[in-house]
Amino acid sequence: MKTGFGNNHNFYFYAVILAITLAMLACGFAGYTINLTDEPVAQPSVESTASTECIKGIFPGKTTKDEVMTLFGYPLAAQQEGDLEILQYASSMYGQSNSVTVQSGIVALVSVVQGEDQPLEWSTVKAQFGEPTHTAYSNYLQGSMTFGFPAQGRAFIADENLDAVFIQQCFVPMSLENYMLVYGNFLPLEDPFIK
Repeated sequence: MKTGFGNNHNFYFYAVILAITLAMLACGFAGYTINLTDEPVAQPSVESTASTECIKGIFPGKTTKDEVMTLFGYPLAAQQEGDLEILQYASSMYGQSNSVTVQSGIVALVSVVQGEDQPLEWSTVKAQFGEPTHTAYSNYLQGSMTFGFPAQGRAFIADENLDAVFIQQCFVPMSLENYMLVYGNFLPLEDPFIK
């Protein structure tokens, strides 16, 4: 008698992708404390509060953990990494979670999986934000890259050829130098899918 998921291959694939994404997030914060009062080097092209909202009502650097819990309830899972707590919530993509990273009781990072019910085209992002300040490879999916817009407090894991955004991340707007310390230096320098 078989039990469990009908397609274990897909489940394990998405579980590995989620684990890699969470590991990148956790490693990206290791040994570095975000200064929530950092001012970006350049003014964002759109309003700061509007640009950092990935999930309605959640603003990195302002929203508290209690406010997140009031809006979304208890998370599916929570992981403690030093002074960071990563709260995982259901997304519209089976096997993947949205995450809210909290530091010292305040939201520091929001990572949202872009599901089929809420597609986001990479060309639309580029039209709004312009050229990314930082580009790196991604472990998420073959062909995907991480495009950072630190002054706007945004990063996107996307595939230019497919014109699709897979994950949208929102964080406190910061300088490129701070972005590199917190996130950029932990992203792959070479394509992880070429052996």
